[in-house]
Amino acid sequence: MIEPSKFMKAKYRRYALIITLICCFGLAHSQSEGTAAKNIDFQLLKFKPSIGDSITYEYGFLKVPENRKVTGTHDIKLAVLRLKAKKPTTNFPILFLSGGPGQSGISYIQEEYFQVLIFNLQEDHDIILLDQRGSGRSTPGLGFLLPDADNKNIFLDEKRSIKLHNEAAAIGLADFKKKGIDIKGYNTIQSAEDLNDLRIALKTEKFNLLAYSYGTHLALAIAREHSSSIDQMILVGTSGPNHMHHLPFTYDKQLNRISALAAQDSVINGNVPDMMELLKSQLKKLAAHPVVIPVKDQKLKKVIHIPVGKFGLQLILRLDAGDSNDFIYFPAMLYGMEHGDYRILQRYVERRFNQFNGRYGSGISAMRQASGATPKRYAQIRNQGKTAILGNSMNTPDIYGGWQDIDLGETFRSPFKCDLSTLFISGTLDSNTPVSNVEELLPWFSKARQLNVENAAHEDMLTSAELQQEIIRFFRKTEPGRTSISLPRPRFVPFF
Repeated sequence: MIEPSKFMKAKYRRYALIITLICCFGLAHSQSEGTAAKNIDFQLLKFKPSIGDSITYEYGFLKVPENRKVTGTHDIKLAVLRLKAKKPTTNFPILFLSGGPGQSGISYIQEEYFQVLIFNLQEDHDIILLDQRGSGRSTPGLGFLLPDADNKNIFLDEKRSIKLHNEAAAIGLADFKKKGIDIKGYNTIQSAEDLNDLRIALKTEKFNLLAYSYGTHLALAIAREHSSSIDQMILVGTSGPNHMHHLPFTYDKQLNRISALAAQDSVINGNVPDMMELLKSQLKKLAAHPVVIPVKDQKLKKVIHIPVGKFGLQLILRLDAGDSNDFIYFPAMLYGMEHGDYRILQRYVERRFNQFNGRYGSGISAMRQASGATPKRYAQIRNQGKTAILGNSMNTPDIYGGWQDIDLGETFRSPFKCDLSTLFISGTLDSNTPVSNVEELLPWFSKARQLNVENAAHEDMLTSAELQQEIIRFFRKTEPGRTSISLPRPRFVPFF
């Protein structure tokens, strides 16, 4: 049976590392920031990486307007970390844009694979890590306290799940109003302007951008508005201007790919020759007869019983289909369910229940709602959801509707011509930011090329040593580059 620590480690490692980082940087935070508008008073600090000797880095805060569209708006503070190039260079700095939205860009420095990459790039580039507005150690944070509520039915009823998110948003809006936080300032357009202010504060003509997941969405926003401030871009796991709400058929294709790979894996194919057929039978069974799963409620510190129906299984599969740390358990989970053993399902349900039912909500989800989708894409989502095997589950626009009037408009979502040197990197097993996103954007980019990573899911790309070499080659403007990389096929986990 799978060990809980291994099951959860990869998925949530960075969230735990934010806490570690706060401890590491605690002294810096307790001192005066000394930050003025479009200026950063850096402090020199030391950090012991996983590899090599201690390094010196610069750490400080940049003040930016909370909402540039409102006269008299107050300032917020963005946490910035800089690693100076190891030797004199005329290259423009490399700015890393993390995903989420909501991930701490600074916390990535705790990851060994990321250290390998950035320390190589640091040979001839300054490296800039940023906690984007509303995330990490930037202030204000967007967390808010949630009251106790009976959310046991969130895996049984789609309407209850949507209601839960909208209720949380209403609580968050009221809380932010009391605190003087303007949620309309927390969106991708404002974040893009932050990047330009950061460039000015660092006194550099341009940035190179290394962006991952949601960070690519942000990179494209600044490329639209301030293309002259960018030298080159690498977009890893691309989410375009109109891609923040996903198409249900994307997950049908992903599950079919997973099923085909499982059918070729001798560890699992004897018990699960056709995962898709097994999935359909389990969805049908749960639609007629939901099961009750015991889980430990972390908030109440006791075991409770959660009903899980068809929607619950659809939701779990949707959330984890793009992550190879999780989808390698799908065949064994479905095989267990068929034989009345729900232990693997129980681990997924427990994890997600405590995520959705925690003590705190976050306003960072407002950024996704603000980016929105075009009417045409929303219509696609609704129409595909009628027949897709996972329905709409988390894809539905309704689940992000609670933050009210914050939409960025159709101009923000429209395609635009771009002449920047750009490398698009996609994983063939990434359903979060599929290859099709890049194929849709490429005609608008005159100096772009595409690199596909075979067998890579959403979390697998930056960790690849081969891919890191391509990133280094691109930023050093060494040609030619590769058009494809192959990783080993995922190895599925047997039931026992």
